[in-house]
Amino acid sequence: MTADEIIAELRAAANEHNRAGMARFGIDTERALGISVTQLRTMAKGIGKDHELAAELWDSGIHEARILASIIDVPDAVTEE
Repeated sequence: MTADEIIAELRAAANEHNRAGMARFGIDTERALGISVTQLRTMAKGIGKDHELAAELWDSGIHEARILASIIDVPDAVTEE
C-alpha cells in the first residue's frame, strides 16, 4: 500500500463531528480529519511496520497520518534527522 492510497483511505474515513471535537483538546483541526486512534490502530495492523512509508505519511502533515506513521514506523530506523 502506498502513502497516497493510505491518505485517500484516511480522507474517506474523515468524520467532521469528531474533527470539531478535537479542537477542545488543543488539536489544530486545519490539518486533522477526525479519525479515532482506534481506527488508526486497526489500519496499522493491516499495513505492518514500514519506515519509508511512515516517513512519507509524516511528511503529509495530516494529523492522523502522522499518528499512523508513529505506529507503523520501525523504532531502530528513526533518527533525529
